[in-house]
Amino acid sequence: MDEAFKLIEDGCDEYLLAIHDWSHLDYKNQEKKKECIQTRHSKNQKRYSIGYDLQSTLAISDKEGQPIVPLVQNLKTREHTYSTYKEDIDQNATHLEELQLRARYIRNIQSIKKHIVDIIDREADSIALMRYYSAHHYSFLIRGNDRSKVHYRGEDISQKELARRMDRGEYVKKISYKNKEVYIYVNEVDILITRDTYQRTRNADGTLKRKKVKGEAIPVRFIVERLIDKEGEVVASWLLLSNVPNSVSSERIALWYYWRWKIESYFKLLKSSGFNLEQWQQKDPLALFKRLLIASYACVLVWKIEQDNTQRMQKIKKILIKLSGRLIERGKASTSSALLAGLWNYFSAMDLLQMYELDELLSIRDELKDVMGLRV
Repeated sequence: MDEAFKLIEDGCDEYLLAIHDWSHLDYKNQEKKKECIQTRHSKNQKRYSIGYDLQSTLAISDKEGQPIVPLVQNLKTREHTYSTYKEDIDQNATHLEELQLRARYIRNIQSIKKHIVDIIDREADSIALMRYYSAHHYSFLIRGNDRSKVHYRGEDISQKELARRMDRGEYVKKISYKNKEVYIYVNEVDILITRDTYQRTRNADGTLKRKKVKGEAIPVRFIVERLIDKEGEVVASWLLLSNVPNSVSSERIALWYYWRWKIESYFKLLKSSGFNLEQWQQKDPLALFKRLLIASYACVLVWKIEQDNTQRMQKIKKILIKLSGRLIERGKASTSSALLAGLWNYFSAMDLLQMYELDELLSIRDELKDVMGLRV
């Protein structure tokens, strides 16, 4: 991990952005997988999923949003939560209850010298979580729920309605969003979050109940980030809640949240466009978790290569892309998935060269040409 902390120190200016997210691993077609969780999608149970819950924290840079290293990995099964930071995570803990432990663990890592900002999607729009962060002086950037109410100028109002009353605000930058050129605009007001907390407690018989708890009002920056296309239409609108100091501009915070998609790309690299995690055959979840950790740090190698623009590395990237056999979108030099595929083929080739003499490999090539009728 020393190398990971050095990457964080070198890759960030003042802030380390810690992106937290959860992803379902689908093993519905692998009946021999142990400890799978069955999740119902509807009341009649016609739609359900079977698998594990992947809980990850990805460190990214506050410079350009480059992914650096996975800080935490949890694999929750029916019977246990396998984790890189804690052995006895409560199986009954919700995502946000576990997240409080994770946030505390990361901030207790002495080797991380940067100020940490947790970036979390809409699931984290919880007054209980925000009060926890505020009480511990932790910084957060959370996507708000449209329907959740906030207190603004003496009025309790939904976040959606408050955003509707605010104009588009300041221009930030031009980006590509879902293969479309759009422009980021951002506006901000100060609000209070005053709603009650609902805490889970257990009755004497072990059943759960919810208890309403009042608490202090939390002052929060309410930031509306809009993506607007060339025709002036709003393509996407993100309502953000943050307690990051006012010394950090709303324009910068808007970029931080835009970079949150990097963890989605990380999950995609693990699953559909890289390691094919959901096709792994390990029956035992601990064995799968250990393999997952190896794959995660292979991602770190890919990111280091991708972000290195020295002349020597540019040459290496071209070779890896050729070895990958992948088509790259025009205007891009490489992608993480193509570099990963190229690395796999490169290391496989190096293994062959260690196992066989070059003359023997060339002889096999000629024999294959004969089989295909290609050699003159």
